[in-house]
Amino acid sequence: MPADFLDQTPDARVLATEAVMNSIRTADMAFERIGKLLRPLGVSAAGGLVLGQLRDHGEMSPSELGERLIVTRATVTGLLDSLERRGLVQRSANPEDRRSLLVTLTKSGLEVIQLVRTIIHGREAVWMDILTDAELRTYIDLHHRIQDSIAASD
Repeated sequence: MPADFLDQTPDARVLATEAVMNSIRTADMAFERIGKLLRPLGVSAAGGLVLGQLRDHGEMSPSELGERLIVTRATVTGLLDSLERRGLVQRSANPEDRRSLLVTLTKSGLEVIQLVRTIIHGREAVWMDILTDAELRTYIDLHHRIQDSIAASD
């Protein structure tokens, strides 16, 4: 932090700012590394999240995917375009509402999400192997508490 940090922001807490910055940096590093791990499969990290949602929850509309992933409609459309070109998902008319679409995981998509999860979950185990199970539980609990605090501050 700059020497005049508290002069600039007297209500701030240096350690709080450092903790948030490190959390963001860690998340960015993990997301970037996941992207590199998935590149040989031709799937982005976000594409892997789409495949995972469809694998775990079944077919859904693009808007449902956007809500689950907290991304814009345009982002979902781009992800689905890419995944559909690769034959990993299929879009079809919703039989209950022909104005909307349903997205379904294809057989190839199911195979790819299994590879994605094998690669990512294996690497997560390696990354977090520096912590004991007790430390991991504390780490998770602390993150939940922070998430609850952020959610409550809106």
